[in-house]
Amino acid sequence: MMGPSSLYSAVLVSLLLVHAPGSSCLQEGGKTAATATPSQTTPRTVKDSFDTIEVDLFENQKDSQFPGEYLAPLQKEIVKQLVNAKAFREVVMAGQAPTTPNARVLRLTGLITNYKPGSRAVRYMGLGGVGAAEIDSKVSFVDSSTTEALMSEDLRALLTGGAFGGKSEDAVKDYARQVVIKVRLMQNLRLPEPGEVRAPIVASSDSQVASSAPLQTTVPLTDKDWVGSEQKLNQEARDGYRLTGLTITGTHTAQAAMVRTNAIADAFEYKLLRTLLSSNLQKDISKLAAEGFRVSPDTLVVVGNNPVVVMEKSTPAFKSNYAYMLKETMRVSSGQKEAEKIQGEGYTLIGETEHGGMHILLFEKISPAS
Repeated sequence: MMGPSSLYSAVLVSLLLVHAPGSSCLQEGGKTAATATPSQTTPRTVKDSFDTIEVDLFENQKDSQFPGEYLAPLQKEIVKQLVNAKAFREVVMAGQAPTTPNARVLRLTGLITNYKPGSRAVRYMGLGGVGAAEIDSKVSFVDSSTTEALMSEDLRALLTGGAFGGKSEDAVKDYARQVVIKVRLMQNLRLPEPGEVRAPIVASSDSQVASSAPLQTTVPLTDKDWVGSEQKLNQEARDGYRLTGLTITGTHTAQAAMVRTNAIADAFEYKLLRTLLSSNLQKDISKLAAEGFRVSPDTLVVVGNNPVVVMEKSTPAFKSNYAYMLKETMRVSSGQKEAEKIQGEGYTLIGETEHGGMHILLFEKISPAS
């Protein structure tokens, strides 16, 4: 069984570029993008396809500062809250056998990438979130039967207080709550149909690529120098690298993961979008989509106090056209209803993050280029 660290290394070089559109929402009680064709049958979602979820023991990224003794309590808390949410028929901890016959098992894995305990004294003063504990991480859905990573999303959890200012340990409970919210919203993620073709982003072994160049590289991004961050990203792109995703590394920072591609055949350009309001982000995304850009996979995150997304343009042009819809909801149930409605219109849920107490859902619609 792959651990979270191994899983994320694999995701860097095989992250899915295309998600074909589709829809369905059911809650039980108890190189170049390939053109996608909507299924003629009822699309399968994570919720439809799995009745059991297995919660792994989350791992710590090196230098994350998250206390190792919190990991086991975190695993138990996530299990407890998933059971209470009745999101799946059965919830088990890693290593436990499901009691459901022929259970269809989804693994939930996590990697803590950044932790700041904050200041209990400042939280006690109730200064509007100042002094909040912060946990940044990547959480993933993995199909247990195939070990395929179905989704990998960044998550930031903040502990902003409590009746008496709160303790840093309480961030574990709040973080578990936000993990469960993420799970409930991402249960609407559409799964590929049998035989459906998807184009992965992979490292190139082309002989024309300099052998001394690493297959993978990372680019630090900061909202303190957004223009410079975009320039660094595009410099790596000019050197033959392609973006595979973002990982939050701090309140104001993120890390872009890139892999070397066949620079002779394809060239990529990136735009870093950052806005205060999600409505403005929708406008900026739509504008760039009309110019031939598409949203880069796994890049909808919050950096500082701003929702962020990275858009990518290919030369030669992508073989498909892309349209986007961004929705904000306060309640998880409303987000689930929005996902069902919008995916019924041919869009696919490709990202979710939280900003200012609101859930931001990003949907993509793919159509053949005219």
